[in-house]
Amino acid sequence: MIVTALSFYSIRQYTTLSDYSATVDHTNKVITQLYTIEDIIKDVDIRESGYMLTRDTGYITNYKAGIRSLGPAYSHLRQLTAENKQQQNILVMLNTALSLRLTAFKNNIAYTDTAKKSTPSPFFYEGRERKKECLRYIEQMMATEKNVLQQSLRQKQYYQQFTYTFITYLLTTFGLITVFLFILMITQLRKRQEYQNELQNRLLDLKNSHAELEQIAFAASHDLQEPLRKIKMFLTRLDLLEKNNDNPEVRKTVDRITASATRMQDLVQDLVNLTSLVADDAGKEPVNVNLVVNTVLQELDEKIKSKNADIRVEKMPVVPGYSRQFNILFRCLLDNALKFTRPGMQPVIAIRSDITNGEELAHFNQQLVDKKFYRITVSDNGIGFDNKYISKIFRMFQRLHGQDSEYEGKGIGLAICQRIMVNHDGFIVAHGHLQMGATFKLFFPVTENGK
Repeated sequence: MIVTALSFYSIRQYTTLSDYSATVDHTNKVITQLYTIEDIIKDVDIRESGYMLTRDTGYITNYKAGIRSLGPAYSHLRQLTAENKQQQNILVMLNTALSLRLTAFKNNIAYTDTAKKSTPSPFFYEGRERKKECLRYIEQMMATEKNVLQQSLRQKQYYQQFTYTFITYLLTTFGLITVFLFILMITQLRKRQEYQNELQNRLLDLKNSHAELEQIAFAASHDLQEPLRKIKMFLTRLDLLEKNNDNPEVRKTVDRITASATRMQDLVQDLVNLTSLVADDAGKEPVNVNLVVNTVLQELDEKIKSKNADIRVEKMPVVPGYSRQFNILFRCLLDNALKFTRPGMQPVIAIRSDITNGEELAHFNQQLVDKKFYRITVSDNGIGFDNKYISKIFRMFQRLHGQDSEYEGKGIGLAICQRIMVNHDGFIVAHGHLQMGATFKLFFPVTENGK
């Protein structure tokens, strides 16, 4: 803003200087034409006097050439003073006086040629008076123009000096600002480099922490799975030993312990899956989502038949990513859709795909609005959920139903889905309506080559 303001001010000062320079040039041209007319008038006077004294025709032979140059000089002077009304009025009187002076000149020459005595004619004296009148008008115009010239010269010199000084200050200011911006840029580059180095160190720490977490999860799962397997084995033996026992309490207790152990095994396996979800761009490959969905449907075939579910799948895109993670993603979503169904109603699950912009992702980042995404929508007609719990359903171990609910679940499936979408630079959006169904939308970014 400072540089722009100084630049405009400098241009204005330079324009003012140019205007005064043009005024000086214009005034000099007017004065030059006035001197030209004055010279012609004096030349006519000299020729007239010389001819009267000597009768030498050489004095009047070429005077017409000077008279002819008077017309263009007068016309040029009239154009130069067109905007000055006072000068135009004087110029009109000068033109009249010039005409009378030339007429007197011609009459005096004719009188001199025919007169027998040498005394000057009345035309000679009249010509002298007209000459004085012409010179007086020229002097008036000259005084006006010289006054304008002096003022313009003073202003020109002032603005000329001021412009040179201002340009010097302006260049100095430009130099200082450039140096300041250069230093600021270097400082910011150093800060950014330090920030990037710090970010790299933190990323390295994060990778190390994640690796340690995977090791801990693997060890924990191994150590937990073994006691759980033994618990289930002993429960099986206990079941055989108590086979002839008609005590329903014993049977109920054994079944509940078995169910809890199985649930614990599944939970440990989900935690292992979650910690193993690592994003590595070098490991990405084109994933045919059609094949992934078909594979998941085959894996869930028994559950689909038991629920008598109607699965409708449209054509899916090919998306860069991790095939195993895609399998986990759609397994979690379809498993949820089959799990939370409404009693007495056939489950209907629809999976469709299209390409759209990021208007639905504006609440994440406004810059996503103009980007393109593959949108894969998984919707069902199940029990749905209240939208006020949207921020809760993607948290780990967060369930919208209590532990004693008829709907089983561990509260980790959607957290896994969100993690997978993060690994693919994508987003997952959920919408629900109680007793009407739920919709999950997966947004995968479309790359430049559309793959």
